[in-house]
Order: sequence, then structure tokens, then C-alpha cells
Amino acid sequence: MPCEGVKFMFLVSPTELIGDKDGNIMVVKLIMNELAEADETGRRKPVPVPNSDFGIQVDSLVFAIGQKPNRILFESIPDLKISERGTIVADEKYRTSVKGVFAGGDAVRGEATVVLAMGDGKKAAKYIDEYLKTGEWG
Repeated sequence: MPCEGVKFMFLVSPTELIGDKDGNIMVVKLIMNELAEADETGRRKPVPVPNSDFGIQVDSLVFAIGQKPNRILFESIPDLKISERGTIVADEKYRTSVKGVFAGGDAVRGEATVVLAMGDGKKAAKYIDEYLKTGEWG
């Protein structure tokens, strides 16, 4: 999606989020991974490549994190409300307790189907676009 300004990065893991004094994410520190040898189940797990860390400047960040919220989220965004189940609390417009931060899919629902996560992403995109155009939150 180069025309949209989106860059997909594969086999890369975030290690740190760096923000400004207002809490806006400015830089994401990342590390490259490679696939290890297959384990007894046949799965090749990603492992960090030594000395491959780097940072990129961002003006927006979308987490696509899988079945459970990544702990780096909780550490990097302390005002983010987390439910008793360990999921991110979001309203019907996918807004979280932190202005400008949206969440959906497994991060909000808990482990579910990819179809539900994709549906949440599509719906959330509408509200993200609305927020970016108006700046209105809540």
C-alpha cells in the first residue's frame, strides 16, 4: 500500500516506544528476526538477530498483535485501561482510555476468529478516519 503511506515490515519486533512530552509516539525501536529451526511441532519461531536493532520515526502506529495484547503496550501507555481478563478496554467506536489510541480484535475481545478481528479493523478504520479529520474524541 505505498500510495497510502503504509509500510509492512515482516520478521520485525518492537522493543521500545519513544514519545514526546505530550505522550505522542514519535519513534519505534525495532529489532530484526530470523526463523529458527523447526521445533517438534514443525513451527519455526522468530528469534532476534543480534545487533539488528533500529528505530523509525512515526506519526501513526497500528498494532497488529495477535491473540493477546503485547505487554509492551501496557508498559508504554500506562493510562491504557485493561480489563480483568487482560484485554484492552474500548468503547463501541473502538476508542480506548487514551485519546488517539484505538483497539479491536483479539486485543479487546480476547482470543477469537480472524474474521472478527478483520471486521473490527474495518469498522475501527472508519472511526479512526473520523477522529483524524475532526480531532473529536468522546
